[in-house]
Amino acid sequence: MTKQVWLPVDGAMLKKLREDSGIEQSTLAKIYAVSNSHVKQLEEGGESSFYTPAIKLATGRKLLMHFGADVQPFKEKSAQQQMPELETPVVIPTNRFAITYSVILELVKNKKYMHFQYVGAGVLFLGFVILIFYFSKTQIEVKAVNQIAQSEPATPMVTSPVQAKAIEPITTPSKEVAFKGNKEISVECHWGKEPTTLIGNQPTKPGDYVHVVANMGGTICVKDAVSNLQVLQLKSAQSQTVRGRPPFEIFSHNLNEFKLFYQGHLLRLPRNDIKNITLKEQ
Repeated sequence: MTKQVWLPVDGAMLKKLREDSGIEQSTLAKIYAVSNSHVKQLEEGGESSFYTPAIKLATGRKLLMHFGADVQPFKEKSAQQQMPELETPVVIPTNRFAITYSVILELVKNKKYMHFQYVGAGVLFLGFVILIFYFSKTQIEVKAVNQIAQSEPATPMVTSPVQAKAIEPITTPSKEVAFKGNKEISVECHWGKEPTTLIGNQPTKPGDYVHVVANMGGTICVKDAVSNLQVLQLKSAQSQTVRGRPPFEIFSHNLNEFKLFYQGHLLRLPRNDIKNITLKEQ
């Protein structure tokens, strides 16, 4: 049975993963739109910042998944799943005609209301007449529409010419050797001749590592000043820290789908179409 509370050992694991990744409590809180007290009570204990233990457990598991921990997101049972099943199903008629018909039958069965027999029979007869008239009118309208469609000539479809798509300049890929675990692999990372340079502003952390967080998942190449290359293949919400000598060169086809933390700050790309950047230490 899956545990339903947040334990102190979970808080210790979250604190260790966060400190190993070089992320402050305030930075992690901003990423997931929670307060600093939420993160602090998850790591050190306390319940005052959470409405229920279930909310605390769900928030803690989400933060653990941010650092790649092997946990499953907490899912509470819905109100429909928690509701006990009724032994005898209750059938509520929704058709107005069915309700009226049942009322008339009850009146007819009761001998005290014998005069309602004629009224009920008249209502039923009138209803059948209206139904027959409605269906016959619908069939006539459908036939008329079909005749008009057959008589009109078919309008030929005109397709617009396909517009030529602009060809973007392609940088020459460089084949380099990287390591995925203990296995040596050959990868292609497109290092531009004039990459966008970003310099840290008011640093609070050393510049010998870069922390990468994937928003949607993808592949990103990180190379330091001595050409140590690491190719990260991250899933959504996964993160990893790359250490080396600055400056760092970073490439990805979808670089805007990653969050990059350098010298204690979240970096902002000048444009969404940038694929190659250089990080210089401040």
